[in-house]
Amino acid sequence: MIHTPPEFIDLTPEMKARLDRFREEHKDDPRGDVASRVLWEDEKLRIWEMVLEPGQASDLHHHDHDYYLVILTGDYVAGVTPEGSPVPSFVGKVPAEGNTVSIPKGGLEWAYNVGKETYREILIELKDT
Repeated sequence: MIHTPPEFIDLTPEMKARLDRFREEHKDDPRGDVASRVLWEDEKLRIWEMVLEPGQASDLHHHDHDYYLVILTGDYVAGVTPEGSPVPSFVGKVPAEGNTVSIPKGGLEWAYNVGKETYREILIELKDT
C-alpha cells in the first residue's frame, strides 16, 4: 500500500448535478455510522470497514476523531457534503494500487460510490485524539 496525496477530479456539470441531486434527496437523513461495520475496537482505536457498490452511499456521518483511510479498491468515490458546508463536495480518483489518506476530525459527509467498481476501505479511528 502506498501513500500519495488524494487526486481530485474536476467536476463536470453532469457530475455536479448528480452530487447536488443526491444531496437534495438525502437532506433529511439522520446521522449514522462512519462506515459499514466495526472490525475491531479497544480504548485507543476503532477499525471500520466500508464497502460501497456502484451507486451506493454511506450514512451521513461526522468524523468525530482523526482517521486514517486504507483505500483498497474502487475507481471514483465522492464526498458529498450537506448544503451550507464550508467544504464543497468532491470526487476522488482511487489509484489502481490503492492508497492511504489521513482525514482530520470535523467533517460531515456521505461517501458515495460514483464509479463503476466496488469501493472498499478500512478506516482507522484514533479515539484518543
